[in-house]
Amino acid sequence: MNLRLQLFFRIMLIGFICLLGSAGYVLYQTDQQAKLEADLTALRIEKQLTQQLLKMFSRYDYSVAFPDTDILQQLNGVPGSCVQFLSRTESRRRSLCNEVIHDETRWPHWFGEIYQKLFQPNYEASRRFSFNAITYGNILVSLNVETEIARAWSNLRAVFGILSVSIFAVALLVFVTIHQLLRPAQLIVRGLEKMHQGDLQTRIPSFDIGEWRRTSEAINALAASQQHIMAENRQLALKLINAQEEEHRYISRELHDEFGQCLAGINALTTSISQTARKDCPSILTETEGISHITEHMMSALRGLLTRLRPADVDELGLTRSLEKLIKSWNQRTGGETQFNLQIAEGVDALPEPLPVNLYRIVQESLTNIAKHADASEANIKLMFSSHDHLILQVEDNGKAKRESLNQHMGVGLLGISERVNALGGKITMDTHNEGGLKLLIDLPVNPPVEVYAENPK
Repeated sequence: MNLRLQLFFRIMLIGFICLLGSAGYVLYQTDQQAKLEADLTALRIEKQLTQQLLKMFSRYDYSVAFPDTDILQQLNGVPGSCVQFLSRTESRRRSLCNEVIHDETRWPHWFGEIYQKLFQPNYEASRRFSFNAITYGNILVSLNVETEIARAWSNLRAVFGILSVSIFAVALLVFVTIHQLLRPAQLIVRGLEKMHQGDLQTRIPSFDIGEWRRTSEAINALAASQQHIMAENRQLALKLINAQEEEHRYISRELHDEFGQCLAGINALTTSISQTARKDCPSILTETEGISHITEHMMSALRGLLTRLRPADVDELGLTRSLEKLIKSWNQRTGGETQFNLQIAEGVDALPEPLPVNLYRIVQESLTNIAKHADASEANIKLMFSSHDHLILQVEDNGKAKRESLNQHMGVGLLGISERVNALGGKITMDTHNEGGLKLLIDLPVNPPVEVYAENPK
């Protein structure tokens, strides 16, 4: 659940608690108000009865019975309540009940039970009536239970209606306000996700709110710093790769010029010795033939080593012919167990340095991995342009690679490929097919950023 919904539901929860508290307070005040009205009604009756006795004693008029029920009727007591006057000996009883106003709205049965348990809707106000130090009796004002429950239910409904609408409106306004305030957070998260995917050129916009603005500025500064560091790392990696290629070129040249010349000289001497031995000393022909076989084996091993160190075909024949020869050699080497297929677009021979050699190395390492680890019957290599300034290399096989093993570890060969791609400013994506097999997708810029090739970047 996102932050906005969490805040909205928390506000609603707080509002619900406040609503329950308000409901309890309203019911309590309703009960206290009813009791207060009953007590005030009893007090008013006491004053009226006192006035009646004053008139009786001052005029000596005892024709009207005490207490006068007409006086009780003139009082507007609590609706539904009953007023009683009990003489001291309870020999005289006067009672009057106010008319109950029936409301069409009835309360739920559960509410009536709860209200009677929590409060006293059957409250009875009692006052002792005395005049001239003589106690005449007790005044009783009894509340009507149904009337009090109905009034409490009516007050509760009114409060619930007003507070519910108010709380919902406040929560909605807060939700909208929070949505507006948290909108920068969404932009920041999206920017961070793009940066996490490797797009460090993404920048987060500035905001009006100071905290969000400082956050975006800090993230942008961090992204710029990381972008600069990664550019330096790519430059260093490319320098290392170029230095390695130069070292390989030097070693291969030395091996070809020195070691190759020596082997060629040995082979020529062996041939001369064999020709002389046939005439003068046939017994050493076997040894000379052994030397010839060893020399041929060393020459073959040297050619393979020179190819691994520096593919001269890339410089002499171009990338297309070099890759075709490489695919042909691997098809011959595997003896048909793995069929390697190549699909290459026109124009790749015009790629700028150092792309041709590195592409050759990437394909070479990919084929080696497939031959060693994939246990595949078919592998497809595609080299094509996705646009005028981007090149796509796709290598896939139908081997045994699974997603779980790919996520757990990455071999040295794939790490080397990844380092080359990053050094060239490209992107690499590795995935597996559902039925098994690795799919390698490499996106390389044809014209990498200047800092990739810069010798001394500023």
